[in-house]
Amino acid sequence: MKHFSTSIKNVFCNLQDLLTGIQGKPALWGAMVFIVTLVTFDAPVYGIPLLILCPFLIHVASRHLQKASLAALILALISHYALHSPINPIKSQDVPQQGCGIVETIQKKSSGLAVIINSGSNKIRLTEKRDLPIMPMAGDSICYEASWYPVNPPTVPGAFDTRQWLQSQGLTAYGKFKHWDVYSHRLVPERYFYKFRQWIARRFADYLDPAETGLLLGLLAGDKSGIPDALRSDFQRTGLVHVLAISGFHVVLLAGMLMILLKATGLPHHIVRLLAVLLLLLYIPVTGGSPAVRRAVIMFSVPLIGATFQKQPNPLNSLGIALFIIMFPEPEVIWNPGFQLSVAATAGIIISGPLNPLQGLPKKLTKNKLWAFFQGAILEPTYVTFCATLSTAPFLIHHFKTLSPVAWFGNIVVVPAISMGMQAGLFALLSPLDILRQNFCYAAKFFLRLATLLTRLLSDSSEASATVGPFGPALLLLLGLVILLAPAAKKNRLVQRFYLTSLLVFCGTFAYGNFIKASVPNWQLTTLDIGQGDSHLLTTPSQKHFLIDAGDGTQNTIVPYLHHIGVSHLDAFIITHPDLDHYGGALSLIKTFPVKELWITDCARIEDKSNWQKFIQEAYSRGIIIRDMERGLLWKEHLFQIEILHPVTRRCVDVNTQSITLRAKGLGHSALLTGDLTIAGEKEIMNTDMYIKSDVLKLGHHGSKTSSSRVFLQKVQPQLAIVSSGRHNRFRHPSKQVIQRLDSLGIPYVNTAEKGTIHILFSREGVQTSTMLE
Repeated sequence: MKHFSTSIKNVFCNLQDLLTGIQGKPALWGAMVFIVTLVTFDAPVYGIPLLILCPFLIHVASRHLQKASLAALILALISHYALHSPINPIKSQDVPQQGCGIVETIQKKSSGLAVIINSGSNKIRLTEKRDLPIMPMAGDSICYEASWYPVNPPTVPGAFDTRQWLQSQGLTAYGKFKHWDVYSHRLVPERYFYKFRQWIARRFADYLDPAETGLLLGLLAGDKSGIPDALRSDFQRTGLVHVLAISGFHVVLLAGMLMILLKATGLPHHIVRLLAVLLLLLYIPVTGGSPAVRRAVIMFSVPLIGATFQKQPNPLNSLGIALFIIMFPEPEVIWNPGFQLSVAATAGIIISGPLNPLQGLPKKLTKNKLWAFFQGAILEPTYVTFCATLSTAPFLIHHFKTLSPVAWFGNIVVVPAISMGMQAGLFALLSPLDILRQNFCYAAKFFLRLATLLTRLLSDSSEASATVGPFGPALLLLLGLVILLAPAAKKNRLVQRFYLTSLLVFCGTFAYGNFIKASVPNWQLTTLDIGQGDSHLLTTPSQKHFLIDAGDGTQNTIVPYLHHIGVSHLDAFIITHPDLDHYGGALSLIKTFPVKELWITDCARIEDKSNWQKFIQEAYSRGIIIRDMERGLLWKEHLFQIEILHPVTRRCVDVNTQSITLRAKGLGHSALLTGDLTIAGEKEIMNTDMYIKSDVLKLGHHGSKTSSSRVFLQKVQPQLAIVSSGRHNRFRHPSKQVIQRLDSLGIPYVNTAEKGTIHILFSREGVQTSTMLE
């Protein structure tokens, strides 16, 4: 009993030691309790275990932290029950096509405008793509007639979720204008902020290209509508997308310049601080008021206000105050990925600052100019990037299933160029003379083009983005706690035991998962819903991945799906034939994913389509092994094989007839994939002695009447037929004749246009089929 009481006492001592670093930061502690309470409401499975720990931590905390805990708990209850109003997008058929409301804000898009209208109980988003002389403005009272876009669930795992996006934006529906009339105007601040952003764009447009103007406008004013999609994708792949979204980096840079300019006026320090705070608060609505901007501005303002009253600022406590101000009126913001990443990165950088090993270097070394330059230009940014990446890793893995190995290098070489470009752009805005504005714009152009070039070079590497996961939220929560407690791991025995337990949990989880895969082998076929096109993923029992075709939709469907299921590379990329609906996304895919081998036909090599040859050349330049497929080739592993049934080499005819046709076989089951194989190609296969009977058949040419002849279906005898076609496609695939053949032979079929992505699991026990929309 005495030993037990001693152990309990040691635990509480360790807890007290763990809280030593947070004793003087009641705002941060209260924000943590606030978050845990909100998580308990929205996700009790994960919130309740954390909430159970709170009484133990509160018991050993100081009286100030106990008061902060009680206040945070009360505020969280008020926020959840009084201010939390979840938005549920309603079905398009339930939304009146006509209505009236007040325009809240205008969002400029690459083609036209997006208008946010508050009609009382609903907030809607309508787009106007027509180039009209007069457009709606913020504060206008407007009556409209609209057509609504359907709010459908995603049809590919990991793809864009429209319903979730509407909820995150606080919208009930979205669509496009048919007609609108403004019947009154009201002057609101947003009206002037929008005109101010237009004025900024005009100041740059005189001397910069549209892409550069759009990039600079996004960096300074938060209007990203003019940033080209390709450039945005490059920044995202290299882990530098935070540069495009106004956050702490931009606010600190602008605030520093603002303080320099204000101090140059000779005003007293307390007036300078007050003006800086007021101007930064005004900057929030100018840039759209994202949570990251609000957090950065508040964190910068709190120390300035504290300095005015001679209070010593604390960065972590400032973070806590910023979190309270943001979360209390808008509790659902805690689930916003941008907010999570912004807070995690900021906390990681602040906490890791005192732990920086570069601070304890000998003075003799730090006084060396060469070493000082190397430390400031390379080592310090690398350390900060590493800490920010480590602290955001659980959120990046949860939301995107990716991490960028080149992000640290990008922050070293790209961020300084962006910083110089922003400074030149800001001076161009403030320049009273056109000659000065012109020169500053040219300087901004140089640095922005440099940053764009460096980002594109980094993004072109297939290793720019690495798949990590997928891991469950519980495992990522545990990882987050491991990272959070890292500073105390060296001295605190309780944390050391937690680390040991966590290590055992991680090892046990991975070992159990691998044991299940080895003891219960299976292979899988997934037909992705990419519209009117083909894309199939074969996963072997040893977890090798073969992607067959990549029609248009790579960035929105195929790549997110591969990340979602944890594919880090493709062992083979098979293009059945060079038609756009089968290779349209191939170039983008090999730039995104490492690919070991490309399987095509020898006839496809000489196909003279320009886009196709561009893809082939890109594959050569990346060192991808290109193999020519022909009848009789066999790829094998334990329990599984892929056999090429068609075409015959060196006999180039119609590209559809030449489609690569393969049969995957394993664990007593098989699947036949035919590309756009025509009836003529089917006859060629049937004239051989090749065995083609299969459990699953992918119908040729999306179910066209030029494929899937009756005799071929009788020869294959499938238990299930798959149709890969688009909704309301202009070819009306699948053909009525083919459906009639299937029905007369008693062959069931599944169509991606109706059921979304189709997933088939082959095991010794049988064949299991599931669909995304089932």
